[in-house]
Amino acid sequence: MSIEALTKAGPIARIARVGHLPLGGDDPIEIFFASGAVFHVDIGFEAAADIVVREGPLLEHAYAHLRTEEPGTFAAIARDWTHEDIDLPWLIGASLKHPRRLTMTLPYRLDVGYVFDAGGRDFALFGEADFTFAASLDDPELESFGLVAGPLL
Repeated sequence: MSIEALTKAGPIARIARVGHLPLGGDDPIEIFFASGAVFHVDIGFEAAADIVVREGPLLEHAYAHLRTEEPGTFAAIARDWTHEDIDLPWLIGASLKHPRRLTMTLPYRLDVGYVFDAGGRDFALFGEADFTFAASLDDPELESFGLVAGPLL
């Protein structure tokens, strides 16, 4: 399970949006760990809410098959691929611990992601309406979701 692997990856070195410019909330996220581990986070594929967490860089997961099938296409995608850091300085150096399911209660009730203890703060990682979010659970911008953390996984 990727959530369990996240908790075993160690301290976070970087968190960034990835893809092609311009990057925004509808672009996936990559989390880089001091151990060298990389995970990508994207919106769920069966619904516009919840997230999918997978080990490895998104570029490799989504496009590696083109490396041999269409090397020119892969080279063009890779050339323009970019990372834009997410401004969460308190998260750098923290390890993700004690994962809990995260439920949105406004405007309706739906499981949307996870919350972790990250260096004494609650780190919310979730998706809703084709957007992925990475923020402190107490961030005022998240109040409108009515987020509630469930029991430890």
